[in-house]
Amino acid sequence: MNPKVLLVEDEKNIILGVRTCLDAVGYQVHVVEDGEQALEYIRTQKPDLVLLDLMLPKVDGFEVLNTIKKGEATKHIPVIVLTAKVSQEDQKRAKDLGADFYMTKPFRPQELWDKIKNFLPEADFS
Repeated sequence: MNPKVLLVEDEKNIILGVRTCLDAVGYQVHVVEDGEQALEYIRTQKPDLVLLDLMLPKVDGFEVLNTIKKGEATKHIPVIVLTAKVSQEDQKRAKDLGADFYMTKPFRPQELWDKIKNFLPEADFS
């Protein structure tokens, strides 16, 4: 079974770009646009990787990250933060909460792909 990636993002252009790249390499991509939906999906579906924006409606990305990394059943899930928040304080907070990598927008698709490959096996096209 191909790896499941949860993309938690509310910017349509980012969703389109990331989804296109990951679909092309065979990953199963599920998109949610707010923190509440993210927490529900993570609780029920256990993705293999989470790509997480920090500025989200309803529940912010810091709270989503904290919940993932504190949960016994979810703390092993790698989380790559994709955000426009560039301050050192935000980076430190995300790292302290358990983010596996912090990437600021705009980013190059190749840069994101290189990071994802560190956490997930290649998709199986057979």
